[in-house]
Amino acid sequence: MRPGVAGAGAPLTMTVADVRACRPQSLLEVGRRLEEHRLRVLGLAELVLWRRSAAPRWSGAASSAAADRYGLVVAGLGRLAGSIAVTGHAVGHAAARLQSALDLVGRADRRAADEGAWVDGEGRLFLPVRASLGDLVGEAHRARLDELLRVEVHSCLARARQAASQTDDELWRGLLTAARGATASPGTAAQLVPQLPPPPAGPSTSAGVGGHVFASAAWWRSLTDEERRRATRERPDWVGPRDGVPAAARHEANLVLLGRAEQTAWTREREAQRAASASNAAERTRSAEHVAALQAVRDVLGRRDGGPRRLLLVDANGPDVKAAVAIGDVDRAEHVVTFVGGLSTMVGADLRRYDDTFVRMRSEAKAVARGEDVALVTWMGYDAPQVHEIITSVDRNVLNGKLARDNAGALADFVTGVEASRDRPAHQTVWAHSYGGTLAGHASLRTSAIDDVAVFGAPGLPFSDVAHTALKPGSLNVLGAVGDDVFAYGWMVHGTAPADVVGASRLSTFALKQTGTGCNHWLHPRSDFVDVRRTSAGHSDYLRAGTDSARNLVAVAAGRPDLRVFQGIDERACTTTGPSLGTDPLSWPRLVP
Repeated sequence: MRPGVAGAGAPLTMTVADVRACRPQSLLEVGRRLEEHRLRVLGLAELVLWRRSAAPRWSGAASSAAADRYGLVVAGLGRLAGSIAVTGHAVGHAAARLQSALDLVGRADRRAADEGAWVDGEGRLFLPVRASLGDLVGEAHRARLDELLRVEVHSCLARARQAASQTDDELWRGLLTAARGATASPGTAAQLVPQLPPPPAGPSTSAGVGGHVFASAAWWRSLTDEERRRATRERPDWVGPRDGVPAAARHEANLVLLGRAEQTAWTREREAQRAASASNAAERTRSAEHVAALQAVRDVLGRRDGGPRRLLLVDANGPDVKAAVAIGDVDRAEHVVTFVGGLSTMVGADLRRYDDTFVRMRSEAKAVARGEDVALVTWMGYDAPQVHEIITSVDRNVLNGKLARDNAGALADFVTGVEASRDRPAHQTVWAHSYGGTLAGHASLRTSAIDDVAVFGAPGLPFSDVAHTALKPGSLNVLGAVGDDVFAYGWMVHGTAPADVVGASRLSTFALKQTGTGCNHWLHPRSDFVDVRRTSAGHSDYLRAGTDSARNLVAVAAGRPDLRVFQGIDERACTTTGPSLGTDPLSWPRLVP
């Protein structure tokens, strides 16, 4: 053991080889023997007290001296037992922390092995020689996976070294304290509880691609079980909003944060109502919206249909409340879907509706997922552009890509954090509607754990070729409904039209009763030949039950690309840029054959 300071920015005293050489079980055995010795010492103290009480009663100076001597012996034995307790506590805590550090090294080894790589004794990652795939999209995707592996392995090993170094230093100081006579009395109990290691800082340019997410996951794994409980209880702000922490822990911490946000919102609303005037009308509106949004979160969490809900994010500090609510077990499900909404999306107005829809779609996805589980997250983790901001704002205007660019990192981090927190990776899909599709497009340009993307009604994407995104071949799915002018014309201000991206899979949203009855730029589709039940129309019909678009989204989410229905020639003619086709297939004018 070496004394030293192993805090943030301080040199580490333990190497990866040192961590590998740790034997926490040996420390546990030492702790067990120390506890045996402590109990023996306490037994001796009790024996001395018994002998004193059993001795013949006598009085005088000699009796007083003997009583004082007995008291000194008992007090000394008590101090010795207390010092042993301090030592045992320090040793037990060190064993648990070193086991966590050793587990982190083991995770780095396993993750490397999963990708055909290996980590040497000094913690250096070696990737295998990769044969050329002859495919730009495949090559970019493989490079992304290798980069994610590097970041995760580095984060695990760096945190393992830091945790082991801190533990080495804490144990040295704990043993020194015990040697100087510290005892485990009630007055010093608080001193025996080490401070919680703080989590890593948020995103920074030096953290690398997703580095802070994997660093957060490694921080959580480096804590003992007791420290995790303490962090959740004492510092929920460290746990609840932190990508990379398991969903179950985030949920528990976010429930505390939700309660605090509700209290703040109620207080603000009461104060705004008491000071009602024309000058604070905006504050009254905002406070009422916050109360309504937080109530929507509370209501959805209380539902018992369709699976357990988990609160993965709640933030009431911005203009609108942000939240992310999952249906299902995000920590264990084989498939995890993250939905991103678009223009005018707000927690108070939309969360309940989305939750209703996704209960059904999760059930449908599980039915085709070959017995595997599916979890579905409604991610409302950004302040979506609102209709009135088309006129009142430039930066937050739906016609401006700034919001999508600025929040792409948050979406990519959320999805990457799900994978970083799990014992086994999940198949992760992003569903993105409207402006959310543009946001998902920007997130796809980042190195992340996104496996498949389905954008529907997206106005435009910030790339022209899937190879630019590092997504795997065939993983970008585009859906555009008949009469969806956002999909048809949005590319004019948001880059490439989604349907024109090289390598994108154009999925069907349109069903005909028979072939050869489509439409073109000048003709509307014939309503008597359209299967209205299966056809999506307009900008907001993609998730309707029974439509081909909803079935396609379910197939992507369940990891069943073989069940996708691709766009046909007739549908392509109907969804090619041209005059508006309306929103209701039954209202389309009938044409004479």
